[in-house]
Amino acid sequence: LRAVDSFDGMTANFSKIPQELLEKISSRISNTLKKDINRVVYDITNKPPSTIEWE
Repeated sequence: LRAVDSFDGMTANFSKIPQELLEKISSRISNTLKKDINRVVYDITNKPPSTIEWE
């Protein structure tokens, strides 16, 4: 999961997602795609140094 707040796309800060919601999202993704994935991650890296797109 990569949730960010950005005004210009040049910089971004990660958005906080409540733990309870993260657990629900993770469970739903894992249960729906259990044959195709083995984990769900929550990226809290700001830009810079990270990028908004997953690489």
